[in-house]
Amino acid sequence: MKMKSILAVLALLMALSTTGFAQVKIGYTNIELVLAYMPEAKQVEQTLATYQKKLAEKLQIKQQFAQTKLQEYMELREANKLSPTEDESRQKELQQLDQEIQKEAADAEQKLMQKREELLLPVLEKLQNKIDEVAKSNGFTYILNQTTSTGVSTILFGPEENDITEKLMTALGIQIPKGNE
Repeated sequence: MKMKSILAVLALLMALSTTGFAQVKIGYTNIELVLAYMPEAKQVEQTLATYQKKLAEKLQIKQQFAQTKLQEYMELREANKLSPTEDESRQKELQQLDQEIQKEAADAEQKLMQKREELLLPVLEKLQNKIDEVAKSNGFTYILNQTTSTGVSTILFGPEENDITEKLMTALGIQIPKGNE
């Protein structure tokens, strides 16, 4: 029993000596800040704004058509120029138009999200490659994002020398803004 305990302690010490004492260096950066200054990300936002405008214009045309149909229906109804069958038929047509508009709005939102992902993928790949490059060249084991996408800080304290944001921006060829140094 005593021999098993000694062997267990020796095995633990050997495991610690090979893995437990390895140097871990953790760095951090503010991905949102870097993205905000990447020319490629700015181009993505401009492209998305144009695409969103086109989708909105198409939807607006359908909404105007539905509004015209509703106005016609209201005028005919107030003038008592609709038979019960015509009234019911026009109501169904208006409901169908409303459903089409809702579906088209949801589809437009989905298309916009897909377009955003499609356009951002190469930008994010470039950013990740530069993060990997900066991390390796500076001996970091891990790089964490300083904030969440909502701007809430997740790194509450860290050595200033472990903040790679400036190094990352330099590696990407981005001029560092004076207010964020």
